[in-house]
Amino acid sequence: MLTSTEIRSIVFEEIEGLLLEEGEEPVSLSGRESMSELALNSLSLARLVIQLEAAVGVDPFTDGSGAISDLRSVGDLVAAYENAAMPEGDRP
Repeated sequence: MLTSTEIRSIVFEEIEGLLLEEGEEPVSLSGRESMSELALNSLSLARLVIQLEAAVGVDPFTDGSGAISDLRSVGDLVAAYENAAMPEGDRP
């Protein structure tokens, strides 16, 4: 099981890599950035979710408890993956 620090690092790396692929300036994420600040289109967000599922091993959006459109910040995205990666009995 990945730690919260590892999940945070993976999410940041995947976002930074995706932005670079799209020709955006390199960014250093803090987690406080709003999802709208990233200027990712819907296709980019879909790619991000696929890449994160492969890297983290879970998809927090498949059980219907939330949608990526509900997330407001990069920190919210990190938290969604942290919660999904927790053993079921430990989830909030």
